[in-house]
Amino acid sequence: MEKPINKQTKIAWQSLEHSSHIKKSSDWFWALWVVAIGAVIVSFYFGNVLFGIIITLFAITSGMMVNKKPDLHTFEISRKGVRAGSLLYPFSNLESFWVEDTDYEDKIIFRTKKTAHTFLIIPFDSINTDPEIIRDFLLDYLDEEELEEPLHQKFMEFLGF
Repeated sequence: MEKPINKQTKIAWQSLEHSSHIKKSSDWFWALWVVAIGAVIVSFYFGNVLFGIIITLFAITSGMMVNKKPDLHTFEISRKGVRAGSLLYPFSNLESFWVEDTDYEDKIIFRTKKTAHTFLIIPFDSINTDPEIIRDFLLDYLDEEELEEPLHQKFMEFLGF
């Protein structure tokens, strides 16, 4: 039996930029500042003032950004490429993809051709967006490769970022 031709020109949905937002308690902020101040003291002790300044800026920025609620973004896959909000990632800049449909989180992981930003992770809602339709659409443009979320991404989610 032949597979029907996909006449769909694009797939679009809205989703939060990440689903792991948890409001942080005051204990979380205390721990952040205890670790940051300890690291700054150690860096000053070893004469690395610049590293101490960078740690301080990181702690301030993290403290300000951690309770920011995730924004609702529009995602779209079309013949032009993958659009996340206002950014378009053409298929020529992407190598492969993997659709991860689990009980707790649904996401598409793309491997990019860039050296610094090697993965693009886009969340989707499998209730409103069928993962098989996404997979079939992407197979026309990219290779499917079993990809995992990078370890540093999982670590940042574990910390609550």
